[in-house]
Amino acid sequence: MLFDANTRLIKVIATIAMLYVYFREYANQGFEAIIGCSLIILLYIVLLWARQTWWNGMKYAVISLLIITIEFILYYLYGVTDATLLWPLVWILATVYDKYRYLSFILALFTIVVILCISWPFSFTTPLILVGLFIGVLIRKIRKDSYRLKELHLQELNKAHQELQEAHAELQEATMHSMKYAALEERMRLAREIHDGLGHQLTSLIVQLQALEIMLPGEPKKASETITQLLQIARQAMGEVRMAVREWSSDETGLGLIALKGLVSQIQGRSSIKFNFFQESEVSEWPNETSIVLYRAVQESLTNILRHSNATLVTIHLKEVNNEIILKVADNGSYTQERPLKAGFGLKGMTERCRLHGGTCTFVSVEPHGLCIEIILPIDTLVSSNLRK
Repeated sequence: MLFDANTRLIKVIATIAMLYVYFREYANQGFEAIIGCSLIILLYIVLLWARQTWWNGMKYAVISLLIITIEFILYYLYGVTDATLLWPLVWILATVYDKYRYLSFILALFTIVVILCISWPFSFTTPLILVGLFIGVLIRKIRKDSYRLKELHLQELNKAHQELQEAHAELQEATMHSMKYAALEERMRLAREIHDGLGHQLTSLIVQLQALEIMLPGEPKKASETITQLLQIARQAMGEVRMAVREWSSDETGLGLIALKGLVSQIQGRSSIKFNFFQESEVSEWPNETSIVLYRAVQESLTNILRHSNATLVTIHLKEVNNEIILKVADNGSYTQERPLKAGFGLKGMTERCRLHGGTCTFVSVEPHGLCIEIILPIDTLVSSNLRK
């Protein structure tokens, strides 16, 4: 915008300057000179103020040659030896050098030659000034285009950065939705287990308690044996309740661990591979960012195993040691140490995500065959004291 305002100002100044030169130098000339100079001024106004969309190389060439021809006729037929009105043409041709490079250069060179011929004898400073004028305007034009290009690139970079931020936010939100869905599915699985296991035991307990009520008056010995069985069923039911409570958190703070188990359960349900998930220590309540990194890492690891490993068994080990989360995903697939690992986009992205989170992601072979992915992430020490099973 600054350069556009400057350009308009220069056009106004140039128009006023030409009119001033015209009235000062040519007003006292003959009628023919006044008509010719007026035509030149009119053509200059067209060159300066016509819209850029209207122009093409042919129009520039025709109008420029008309100005030169009129000036040369005034010199040759009417003895007008002042070539001042040709100087602005050199400036105008320099401003269109980027669009019509060879044409503007040839026309500018021809204009300079005509000026020198009309001004003969001339001093050597005249061609230097004319060439300097052309080069100076050209440099300003290049600087202007460079500034515009820089601004355009900056706008594109800002737009791309904004789009990346929006895409990152959408990806984070989608990941959280996926984690919540996986956690919900894991809770439903636990609910089914409670219903099928604990519900069956409680039903059996109720039935036998009803039978016990009938037995007590007539068969006290048999009733005593039944009480022992009922106590055993009750203890089993209590054990299942404790196991379910240990795995199941009722709020969203346990989303990370529950989501990981839910993800493994999802993939287990649509694959013939056997998956074993081992939680080897108590774990803290992870921040959302940490949960997302671990979830994506397990998701990418299991996806690669399904696609490329030909494995039949996958084990996932999770533990916390010294304020670090250690996650290992190992399979018994076809990978061997003799064959170099080709990390694709997914594995590279997983490694980069762990690195940005301050952790590491390494790949080691499993004997006799298979691959183990080990991820180590730091955890916030402020939440590590809040432990759960």
